[in-house]
Amino acid sequence: MFLYNLNEVKRIKNYGISINGNTYDPIFTKGFLNSSPNISIVGTSCYIDYSNTTNLSDLTFLKRFFSSSPQGTTFYLSYGDYYDETKNIQLDISGVFSKVLSTNEDKLIIGSIVSGFTYTSNYSYFNRNNFVKTPQYTTGYVGGSTSSNYVLNNLTSNPEKSFINAGIIGSSFGKEEYVQIEESTSNTGKLKINSGTILKDNKEILYLNSSLTDENLGTTYSNCVFYIRGNSNPIVLNYSRKEMGCYVVYDENGNQISCFENQNRLQAFLRSQHENESYSSYWVPCLDCSRLSDNAINAATSDRSLLFDSSVFFYVTEQPYITLNNSNQYETQYSYTLFSNASGNDNISTVSEITFSIDYGFKIDLSHPSLKNFTVEAFADNYKSVPMSEHIFKIGTPGYDQAGLIYQKTANSPKRIYVELTGPTVFNINITVQ
Repeated sequence: MFLYNLNEVKRIKNYGISINGNTYDPIFTKGFLNSSPNISIVGTSCYIDYSNTTNLSDLTFLKRFFSSSPQGTTFYLSYGDYYDETKNIQLDISGVFSKVLSTNEDKLIIGSIVSGFTYTSNYSYFNRNNFVKTPQYTTGYVGGSTSSNYVLNNLTSNPEKSFINAGIIGSSFGKEEYVQIEESTSNTGKLKINSGTILKDNKEILYLNSSLTDENLGTTYSNCVFYIRGNSNPIVLNYSRKEMGCYVVYDENGNQISCFENQNRLQAFLRSQHENESYSSYWVPCLDCSRLSDNAINAATSDRSLLFDSSVFFYVTEQPYITLNNSNQYETQYSYTLFSNASGNDNISTVSEITFSIDYGFKIDLSHPSLKNFTVEAFADNYKSVPMSEHIFKIGTPGYDQAGLIYQKTANSPKRIYVELTGPTVFNINITVQ
């Protein structure tokens, strides 16, 4: 393995980069979570479970915030507002606990309740989907004064200049990869990455394993180049590095053991060379690990897309018209119409119902620029109350290259799908599968 080259897999260029060495970790004062946990309360103990979380920024937070904190450290859980509409349960379980243990790869925090964590005698397990807001944590512990070495990305509004969108994983999660900041004069060479996270103010941290020297590159347009070690197959090195997906690993029994988002095909190919020989790894053109189901292993290879045998495209037209407002002044309004080739390429027309006669699957192409202000969701019921979490995959962002919605037909997949496009207006498309 160590004879393999280090291959460039991503490159971002940005102002506002600073390098910080041997200092306090800002995650204790500015850390932020995007994922909610399942929480179980048993007597005076709380079990805070993030086992379903795949967000790497959140997993880094859990490792650095809880795992590195000594036993007995107290934490305050806020935003504990909880509402179970089905069972008519509404509680605020915010409270203070002291750490007993961080286990299950730091995804399970076991605490001793100090105060709060209100529950009823017949309801003491709180599902992550029912929290009104994402629970957050604060603590008086600030970590060691020399325990942290990191690169800080201060300007992150452009997704193409984001560390997290670059798909970094790091040694904290068992992956060997490096970054080189080409304009740095005090921290030169390829530096091994530990992990990455997004702070409360949307600044990004790239933790490194090396001891760093403080260096401010804020006014320098700096190249941050990312590398992964592997066999530099020239064909694979020419793969597009813009098309993003998930890198998924399965054990010998076909059980998914890990999933990493924001990966291009080159990253997935190089990472696969270092997996356990009995494991299988795949690149799947889906941006969200939570939307992947077990059938993804049968529908993708390391360099192929999900299988479908029918496809259509959507685009939206915008027409202005003049109206009088309440102040008796003229103002411009807009009407929107959804078009598709669902009736054939020679018959572009408005669409609200589509029937697919397929053996494998269908794709709705959402890459037309007119869809840039829209989001897409698929539901299993006409009331739009049951989002589809299996058999359908969202790829990319509507209005951009490669964006689409792919459905995989199986014996158990629903035969009626209700798609909703939401933007300046809402379009509802009912789909029948035959």
